[in-house]
Amino acid sequence: MVLMGSFLVPLSLSLHTSVSFLSYYYTVIVLVMALMMPIVPKILARTSSRLLYTVSSIAIVISLLLMPHFTNVWWFFLIAVVVGIAVSFMSFVPVGILINNWFADKAGLAIGLCWAITSVFQGIMSPILSGLIANNGWQNTLTLLAILVAVLSIPCALFGVSFSPEQENRQPYGTLHEEEATSETVKPVSNHELFHSAAFWILLIMIVLLQFPAVLNQMFPTYAATSGFNGTVGGLMVTAAMLFDIFLNPLIGSTCDKYGAERASMLWLGVAVISDILLIIATNSHVANLAIFSAGINDVFYVYLGTGITTIASAALGKRAFSKGFSYVSSISFFIGAFAMPLNNFIAEKFGGFNAVYVFFAIVTVVIMALIALLSRNHFNTSKTNLDEKKVLS
Repeated sequence: MVLMGSFLVPLSLSLHTSVSFLSYYYTVIVLVMALMMPIVPKILARTSSRLLYTVSSIAIVISLLLMPHFTNVWWFFLIAVVVGIAVSFMSFVPVGILINNWFADKAGLAIGLCWAITSVFQGIMSPILSGLIANNGWQNTLTLLAILVAVLSIPCALFGVSFSPEQENRQPYGTLHEEEATSETVKPVSNHELFHSAAFWILLIMIVLLQFPAVLNQMFPTYAATSGFNGTVGGLMVTAAMLFDIFLNPLIGSTCDKYGAERASMLWLGVAVISDILLIIATNSHVANLAIFSAGINDVFYVYLGTGITTIASAALGKRAFSKGFSYVSSISFFIGAFAMPLNNFIAEKFGGFNAVYVFFAIVTVVIMALIALLSRNHFNTSKTNLDEKKVLS
């Protein structure tokens, strides 16, 4: 999905349309994913994950193979529905739930390593695809990408793990013998319990707010162009964010494992606020190197929306409510996220530059930190216990 960005400009030229209009391809995918999120975990729990991931991989490969033959932009929007359905099974929500199912210990590190590997692949492939498009055209390059996706994804899907270890009569990695002996089937949470939980609503507000600073990586070229830097600086800011992404993912995940999700989140979101301050300083002093370095640190927001929010949701919702609760809050946030970039650009235009955007991000981050402090006292199991005690007393 991310690598398709390399094809937008040549595609728009070939189809005689604007990049902005063609970029609604992503909007369609995000909206389809938002609709799919509440049901994806249920489907994975009841159906063979190997079969689903194989079918999804084949659907994406066929879509990529068909795209070079499209002569009308509307075909891309139609195929985006198919891609959106397939990608829904591979996004950070089901992958986070799958990893959380398989790891009783070090789940944060496992999630971080997963997305770090993804970042390495994207970092390697992005310049390669740009070179191939320049030399061989976007049609041939897209066909080569389809073949590569088929070679890498279909075998992994066929020989991968099930959605949960219980489907294979196994225990999660890191399960102690005492836990294995006393393990019981956990009853799924009802919608009534979930929607009456403070943890659910706090998480929802958090993940919605995170959508706004998390899209900044895609806005660095615009920031550079409107802040007096040359285009190369904007590209290097994106590269810096991608490089930081590789080690920030496992680092944030491992610190959440070691110190607890809430405590580690406070630390990393504090770092994110510092990056906003550094970006303001870089803008005012017009120091390109500081802007590039600050862009790397600011990748904390992007990483936290994946690795960080998964670990904190797991801690807050517990095993009973995590799968359903996390898929619901993510679904709603995807709808909001579709409008995050336009709002950020509006703030920049309305208030005369990106400094206002960075101040907005810093305020949002402080609010999220306050919500984390509140969430730490309102875990799903804890709030449910308190509610039960009140019913008994009454």
